Formats: sequence, C-alpha cells, structure tokens
Amino acid sequence: MTEESRTYRRALRFTVIGIIALAIIAVPVGLIVGGGSGLVAAEVGVAIAALAGLTTQGAMVLAHDKPAHMLGAYVGGSFLAKMLIIIVALLVLQGIEGFHKGLFAGFMLVGVLGTLAIDFWVIRKARIPYVEGGSN
Repeated sequence: MTEESRTYRRALRFTVIGIIALAIIAVPVGLIVGGGSGLVAAEVGVAIAALAGLTTQGAMVLAHDKPAHMLGAYVGGSFLAKMLIIIVALLVLQGIEGFHKGLFAGFMLVGVLGTLAIDFWVIRKARIPYVEGGSN
C-alpha cells in the first residue's frame, strides 16, 4: 500500500470517527433544544454532512491509483451525485412543518466544516512524494 493510499484511507477513517462523534452530540442537543423534531433535524443535518464529506473521500480511495481521466470521472461524478441528493433533500425538507431548520443548519455546517478540517489536516500531515524516483 502506498503512502498516498494510506493518506486517503486515514482521511476516510478520521471523517467517519468525526461524523459518529457529531451524531452522538446531536442526539441530546436536538432533544433538548427541539424535542423530537429537533432530534430528527439534527440527525438529518449530520447525515447530509456525512454525505458531503464521505463521498469525495470514498471516490479518492477508490480512484487515486487510476489514470487522471478516471480519477476525474470518479471525483466529478461523486460530486454531482452528492449535490443532486443534497438539493433534493433541501427541497423536500423545506416543505416539512415543524422541522427545526436552525438545528439542521447548525449541525450540517459543523459537520461539513469538520470534514473539510479533517481533509486539510490529514493531507497537510501526509508525506506523499510529488515525483517518483527512477533510473537516470
């Protein structure tokens, strides 16, 4: 396994841990702030954040060793699919009465920013060479 592969897997693993931690926090906060509807809103926000963070990382784990055009197809396709799902979810959620939009937005924002911070931190710590050594 290459250092690049280990780096992408590390990012995926830390993101899963971060999303699980956020979900554990969202349960009591959602219940205290908004009751049952607050709980649902908080958990849906965490789910959207998980979708946003994990799809691109999953695509990178699967495609990092493929040719550039395939990597682009994996990452671009995962981005388009996740954006479509998020837009449909937001359209559906806006029409639900009693849905706690503040908790939803708060946990979604914290989750998305958290996954971005994890990505930045893991890539920053990685020791991936820019060029491969070869014979001259």
